[in-house]
Amino acid sequence: MRRTGHSTLLLALLLALAGCGTNTDRPVYSIFSLLSVAAPAIVDVAPVDISEGLFGTPSYKLRYGFDVKYYVTNQEPEFVGYNLYITTTSLSTEAILSGIGADPYLPAGYEPTFYHSPSEADTSSTALITQRVTALKAPPGEVPFQVCEKYFFRLQAVLLTGIESAPGPQISGCAFYDSTICPTDSSCN
Repeated sequence: MRRTGHSTLLLALLLALAGCGTNTDRPVYSIFSLLSVAAPAIVDVAPVDISEGLFGTPSYKLRYGFDVKYYVTNQEPEFVGYNLYITTTSLSTEAILSGIGADPYLPAGYEPTFYHSPSEADTSSTALITQRVTALKAPPGEVPFQVCEKYFFRLQAVLLTGIESAPGPQISGCAFYDSTICPTDSSCN
């Protein structure tokens, strides 16, 4: 009788293990996620005076934002948009890939920064997109751009699965209309 109990236990264990490792013929990620994602590029970054008081009256405090200009170039089927990254120093590709400066600018609180679809891909002169960025860090906990400071911007394409492209080239801009007026010790000079 004791031998039967061991045999039953062994048989139950073998049946339980037989279901483990069953191939479902479904990849964890779609095949499109395994392909490389094209890196986007910013065309231009232009400083914009966004100083404004109550009811549109001039403000006593000078404040700058940036207009980020780019084309939608990604055509991957799972492409959902671009994440914008802003840093106060220029970063190498290796530093970016290792996660330095890894928080995207998220004005809505979730990714991507700018929503787009593959059907919007177009590089004709009329398809240039301009997005206004009003702060280094989006609310909550907004961190405004400092006047006469240089900032570095880059885009990365985002797929529906959360996979991002390699970083696009960085482009810099000074938070003032004329960097030659900025103090000599500012990062703009």
